[in-house]
Amino acid sequence: MDELFPPDAVVATAASRALPPPGERHRLRRQSNLSVHQVADACSVTEATIRAWENGTTTPRGHNAEVYRNLLEGLSARLTQNPAPPHPAATAPDWPALGALHREIPSRAATDLPCRRCQQPTGQRVGGKPQHLGTRCPTPAPGMQPASPLLASVPLQQAVLAPAQRAPASPPLPAAERLAYPTAGRRTTAGPLAVVDDDPGQGLAAHFPDGHRHTFAADRFAGLLSWALTAGLGAPSLKPGAGLNAGPLLVLTEAAAARLALPLHPPTPPQRHPRSDHPLLQQLRAIGWQTDSQGLGPWTTLHPSTADPVRDAVHLAVTAWGALYRDDWQLPAHLNAAQLARLLGQYTSLLRTPLGPPGVCGHRLMSDLRPPPRQHAVTRIPLCPGAPGALTEHVDPAPCEAPAGHRLTVGRAAADSLAVEDLSWWRTPTDAETDCEHVVCLAVNLPYVADSNNVRIANGPAHEVNQPAFDRKTPGSWLVALPPVRPQHPYLPSPFVTEDLAWHPTPAVAYAQDRGVTIRPVKGWLRTGQAGPYLYPWYDRLRRAHFTALESLGITAGMPPDAFAAALHDLPHGDPAGVTLLRAVHASADGGIARLAAQPADPDHNPALPWPSPADPSWRPDLLAALTANTRAHVHRKLCLTARTGHFPLAVHTGHIIYATRTPSILEITGDADSGFKVGISAGHVRPVAVRSMDWFLDHCCQGQNPAQRLKNATTPW
Repeated sequence: MDELFPPDAVVATAASRALPPPGERHRLRRQSNLSVHQVADACSVTEATIRAWENGTTTPRGHNAEVYRNLLEGLSARLTQNPAPPHPAATAPDWPALGALHREIPSRAATDLPCRRCQQPTGQRVGGKPQHLGTRCPTPAPGMQPASPLLASVPLQQAVLAPAQRAPASPPLPAAERLAYPTAGRRTTAGPLAVVDDDPGQGLAAHFPDGHRHTFAADRFAGLLSWALTAGLGAPSLKPGAGLNAGPLLVLTEAAAARLALPLHPPTPPQRHPRSDHPLLQQLRAIGWQTDSQGLGPWTTLHPSTADPVRDAVHLAVTAWGALYRDDWQLPAHLNAAQLARLLGQYTSLLRTPLGPPGVCGHRLMSDLRPPPRQHAVTRIPLCPGAPGALTEHVDPAPCEAPAGHRLTVGRAAADSLAVEDLSWWRTPTDAETDCEHVVCLAVNLPYVADSNNVRIANGPAHEVNQPAFDRKTPGSWLVALPPVRPQHPYLPSPFVTEDLAWHPTPAVAYAQDRGVTIRPVKGWLRTGQAGPYLYPWYDRLRRAHFTALESLGITAGMPPDAFAAALHDLPHGDPAGVTLLRAVHASADGGIARLAAQPADPDHNPALPWPSPADPSWRPDLLAALTANTRAHVHRKLCLTARTGHFPLAVHTGHIIYATRTPSILEITGDADSGFKVGISAGHVRPVAVRSMDWFLDHCCQGQNPAQRLKNATTPW
């Protein structure tokens, strides 16, 4: 490049070219049928940055401005067929991020080279290759001889509009090899997914959840994708008419990955980036496809570069990279392809297509059941109308609600964050309790799911209000002191993290009001828009999935306590696939709630810096705080009711509670009709978890450990 353009001339040329106005930036992208994601990838910035540049709310500066200007000039050149001015390689966009379109951008170089069509010299470039513009090359002058074949075979200089070094361009492909995702006549008759395994002598074998099997030939990833797009894979929307269908899931066994010449080791962190030079990403670029903004990994979402990344997605799970066996699924290693397809199909019928670890699935299930309206990412054409009660705005949390690491926590004092914690407490037994031979641990079933159907949430940002009147129907955070009306019983934990002036979510303040506390908020961050029980359909689907998974293992509602205890004891030795399915349902519930405030996966983010809120309406730390406070109040209310029967807890950790008993049975605690706990399989009911000796409990007390936490961590869930 240095030989083609003197540095001073390049700098002067760049300085003299101004960026087009914001409206023109938006027009060039739209007329080029590019998504914000593609332009962001090409400029190595975030999608939010591109939107801000197109809206005119911010102005690109420095190196980013030069890269963005060069990209816009390339798009304009393609639309007008006027070669784009030259620019140095250091400020070249990552052209392959634009998909097949990057091969159509004309440019001009300072050195003439033989046109690849007519072999006559030209300074014009198309997609970085020497080629006359237009559909025909000019007629050669009389006596002019074609360029020497020897000259034509000399390696060309680096193209003016060269791709970034991190992601070299794939070789040009004919249009027939660019894989399109048909938008008409899509069917989901073959089921939601296929587990693809190697079939020696036949190619690849796809195993479906209903047990049937199909073989097809493919030795490259493009062949696998081509088959998947016509195989009738996918799942209908959980809200037909309101949301989008789920795209196909392809689960690749290690043998299938080897057949497709994919690396059998997971991508390194740099290789996971959407613009890396990983072999799979190179194959995708060659057919005009790309990953979503999260890049490559054990679970990956793919889509054509000019298509919508949600409606037109194909999902990939590579077991050799850690999917299903080395993540939170923890599937049994002995499952063959057919058994794996059947298990994942059962999970899909209970909850949704598994497109990631269980926590990711549980979080996505929330918006599956209340889908927001969606427009095509490129054309902005409406794709689905959405459902009532959906979360439609991605907003920042209130400053007190922001999780650790968020940019709003920079400089925040500890007292200015929400006073929200899981209930974790223990005490030394009384003399009378030490005479008991046993301690029994009971666990609340799905403690966060129980009563989540009544937690209210509203769209839109929170507004700061001074001295508001408390309203339990208004979601938000309240700066208020919660002193007890009467002295706290020494054998019961406190219902609140602190009784001093602090920020509390609405459910915590509502519980204090129920206990007779006079509520006088000093300030509030409140969401005064229309609010409702957003999680009700999520709660209902998880509840039914929980029942179905237990019933398949022989555990049903209404079982006598002794039979229930025996069934729970035998559960670890039951059908491994059934036990795995049950645990996946529970992990989806717990993990889905945790992801309400999880740090977003942004390949471009510097981990040493605070991170912004993700562009996801279902990312709601305020909802996580409300659920945590609601669960604490729910468990504390049951403890208080049970205390009236003369039984006081020795230790509590989240939903695990230890009592002293004279017999090794929780019925000594729950058998009283006035007890706050009921044995059963429903969310909010309890089950026996473990029995230990009083000496065991006292040993842990001497070590300063919470015995309930010890049992929760040591016992297998369900």
